[in-house]
Amino acid sequence: MFAEEGGADELFQSTPIVTTSTTSAVQSAIASETPQLNPSNRKKLLPEVRLQRFDQICDFVTPRLGRKPAVKTPQVRKSAWVHLVGLAASEGQLEKVTEMFPGWKDSGNRFDPQFSELFIRRCEELSCPLLALKVFGNFAKYNLALTLPGARHLMHSLHVKHPIDTVITLTALYTAYGLPPVTDDLISCSMLVSACFKHNSKESLALANELVPYLKTTLKKTGPLNVSDNPAEKESDKPRVWVKWALKKVDRALYASNGERADWLSVWRAKSGHIPELSSF
Repeated sequence: MFAEEGGADELFQSTPIVTTSTTSAVQSAIASETPQLNPSNRKKLLPEVRLQRFDQICDFVTPRLGRKPAVKTPQVRKSAWVHLVGLAASEGQLEKVTEMFPGWKDSGNRFDPQFSELFIRRCEELSCPLLALKVFGNFAKYNLALTLPGARHLMHSLHVKHPIDTVITLTALYTAYGLPPVTDDLISCSMLVSACFKHNSKESLALANELVPYLKTTLKKTGPLNVSDNPAEKESDKPRVWVKWALKKVDRALYASNGERADWLSVWRAKSGHIPELSSF
């Protein structure tokens, strides 16, 4: 989950090396961590140890950011951000990290797509997808680019428990970041239509009905998407699970609205193994 290419196991640029008490403290803080800082390792940390490591890395990174950093060496590596996001245990801590992003940009650095997607997953884990929406809504400040996998994940984080206007805001970001239109991406479109029906306002239902023909067209262009019953495979291919769940909700909503099944949807679901051959929801 937290792997990076190009020396992800090194938090700081190795040359030139300047040994300071701060550097030693940070290196000590991560000494028992694996380079990937996977979720199981994070969960094993005592809260006070986790907080100490988080604070130490923040204290190291902060003065090394900006056009004219107060401390120039050792330089910060990209993996420092991976550790910070992984160690953040609350929305407040994660927001503290995001307020450091502009300094990374001002230092002449850029975040890669893998980190962008990691940040979204972490926001979902900490139940703060609105923070991710804020960050991606202001690229000029935070310099974090939205990818299609990231957009899908953020859609999943928002579409059930958050107001419909947050979902609509996200759909606008698809265009802003040069992603395929949300109506052309089955994973995104299915969750969007499901969210519109769920929110059940006059406006959201009108939008849902406008989007249904696009969903129908997208399904016609997409082959069946089977979902494995194996829990491990489900975990590794969550987008298929999201589609299955969202289309179930859409199928029910259309039946409630029209009094009959939408054949184009139920047939596709049956071919994908989401339902028995045209029997029940």
